[in-house]
Formats: sequence, C-alpha cells, structure tokens
Amino acid sequence: MTQPARVGVVGNATKEAAAPTTRRILERLEAAGVEVVLGADIAAAVGRGEGDPLQDVDLILSLGGDGTLLRTVRLLSGREIPILGVNLGGLGFLTAISSEELEACLDAVIAGTYRVEDRKLLRAAAQESGGGEIVLRALNDIVVDEGSFTRRAAVLRMSIQGAYVGTFTADGLIAATATGSTAYSLSSGGPIVHPRLPVLVVTPICPHSLSIRPLVFLEDEEVQVENLLSGVSLKVTADGQDAHRVEPGASIRIRLSDRKARLAFVGNRPYYEILRTKLNWGGIPKDR
Repeated sequence: MTQPARVGVVGNATKEAAAPTTRRILERLEAAGVEVVLGADIAAAVGRGEGDPLQDVDLILSLGGDGTLLRTVRLLSGREIPILGVNLGGLGFLTAISSEELEACLDAVIAGTYRVEDRKLLRAAAQESGGGEIVLRALNDIVVDEGSFTRRAAVLRMSIQGAYVGTFTADGLIAATATGSTAYSLSSGGPIVHPRLPVLVVTPICPHSLSIRPLVFLEDEEVQVENLLSGVSLKVTADGQDAHRVEPGASIRIRLSDRKARLAFVGNRPYYEILRTKLNWGGIPKDR
C-alpha cells in the first residue's frame, strides 16, 4: 500500500475516548500531510468542520466498537473503501486496534504498511406483500426471528438450493459469514470459523430439539427459509441494525453476496492470538 492522501474518520461520539482519540489522529496524520475528513458527530465532539468521510477517501478509520464498524460497512453501500477499526471499549473482534496501539497504527497508515482483507457480505431477500422485494446485506449476520413482542417460537422450513433439509421449531435462526461466526452465532452455539473461509454458517436459536445443530454451507449455496405458522410474521435483521418484517408465507432467501467489505489491519498478529485474547483462553481462572 502507499500513504493515503485522504482519510475519513467516523465514530461513536458518545464514547468517552472518542474526542481525545480523534485529536490524536488529527495531530499525527495532518503533520504527515494526510488530509483528514471527519463525520458530523466526531467533528462536533472536537469542534472541527465536518465533511463526508465516506466519499473520495483512501481509508476510513472507525472509532468505537464492532457496531460502529458494521454501521460504516452498511453506509458504504458496496463502495470498497478499506475500513480500519479502532476499539474504544468492549470485546471488539473487528476493531482489534486498542487506543494504546493507536500511535503504531497511525505510523503504519502514514507508511502505507497496513494490509487489506476482502470479506464477503451476506444477502437476504424476501417478497413484500405488494410484490416488491426486501433486500438486506450484512457483514456479520442475518437473523430471522419472530417479529412481535410476544416472542413466540417460529416453525421454519429450511431448504438448500431447493432441496428440503428439514423443519424445526425455534426462536429463529442466524445466518452468519465466517467473519460473523464469533458474534451472535457463537453465543448461540455456532462454530468459530476462520474469517477468510468463504462459507455460510446457519445456527438455530434455541431449537426445540437437541438434534438440531449448526450447519456450514458452501459459498455458492443459497438457504431458503419459510415460515409455516400463518399467524406469525417474521423479522429479518442485518447486523443488528437494519430490520424488516416479513409477511406470513413469504420465503426468505439468504446467500453470500457478490459485494464485499474491505477491512484494514495493522501488524501481523495471528488470528488465533486474537481469539485467545478476546475469549480469555490463555489464563488460569483467578479463583484457583
């Protein structure tokens, strides 16, 4: 990579560290001759003029947690601008750079030594009652669940490439990318999948049978989900941020999208070291 001429900064301005972190970024990058464009919330937090950090930039710095980065991916709408996540608190699988590592991160940005990985997005589509089509895209996961306040279980019929797989009763299901396998899917019993594997993971949510297990599908396979309860409508949610109700009887089709997100990383920290650190696999319990 070469030094980016223009860097956009977006973030969660409600985080206590957002404003001081932004000031550190401005001081370091502008001293190196890099133009910095701030999003509205971040600009207000530091008293600077705002711009559009998602247009005509070479790199985007996302300040906050994984949710902030996922929101940035959604707002880019398929524009393949690399995003580098800086973690301002929380677990942060996608935002692996801590505030303590910020100076080294900015040095790598200025030197152009950061690396970029392409990650597949998910695509979910369903027919609307008026004949149109709802389309959602996600980097982490698409969640299908019952869409009312009653939290009734749904009866879901699942097929793959038109071949019937089975029918199960559950609170819903999670369709995740390999990138999203360490998010909601993992907490629901799904497998951890290396993020560069082009696969689709489907994890039932609290199924009413112990024989129902998570499944991993090939990158070119499409999952079809039908709701068999006529009085129950489903909700489809992309990355916990964009949700739509699906009418009873409608089929939901989920597959890996042709679109991708471009995530930037600094250093050569092994993925398995990140897992060990984030999931606390390496230490002896403190009460022993």
